[in-house]
Amino acid sequence: MKLRLLPFLVSALAVGMWAQAPPSGSPDSAVGPLADGGQQQRKRPDVVGKITAITDSTITVRTMDGKDATIQVTPKTEVHTDRKLVKLTDLAVGDGVMMRGRSVGTDKWEADMIGARGAGSDGGFMDALGKKFIVGEIKAMDGVKLTIARPDGQTQIIAVDENTSFKKEHESVTLGDFKVGDHVFGRGEVKDGTFVAATLALGDPRTMMGGPPSAGSGQPH
Repeated sequence: MKLRLLPFLVSALAVGMWAQAPPSGSPDSAVGPLADGGQQQRKRPDVVGKITAITDSTITVRTMDGKDATIQVTPKTEVHTDRKLVKLTDLAVGDGVMMRGRSVGTDKWEADMIGARGAGSDGGFMDALGKKFIVGEIKAMDGVKLTIARPDGQTQIIAVDENTSFKKEHESVTLGDFKVGDHVFGRGEVKDGTFVAATLALGDPRTMMGGPPSAGSGQPH
């Protein structure tokens, strides 16, 4: 995992957390019933990345695989920043963003909804790593403590407790399913000087957004 991908990974995590709790009144703020008695599932993002350019009606997003996706914003597009309904002009180059909509060509999209987290949100990408998010490889395990090699070259000992939720491919698992060498990601907070994970999952951070990585999100290298 290369250091240059760190902002994208943390941005994906930040936007992913936002996506799990969308703003009141947004299309995904509630899960509605289906005719067969089931439940509607929230749609995963079509594009995830970082804004590199903005015009009056489009934004350009650099996805995790280094591609540029052009997103068309229409009068019907809902734009949210940190759970608040905003205008396109409130977004800025450098913001982490996710988009739901439809493809209108190669690397071109028309947006139904855009959700963004400002580049300075949560104290910045680097500051959030190890404090509000964790990403990295398990290097050692000692009971409820895990040594994580982060993508910024730092090694950090984190902890889990009875409230930690463990996930693997959207399925609930236990700490026993984790092993040295696994790549993990999650959110949490620092308690008494130690990062304690509220959620800890195996694999790709983008799976937190409701589905497997989309064609627009790309794969980290």
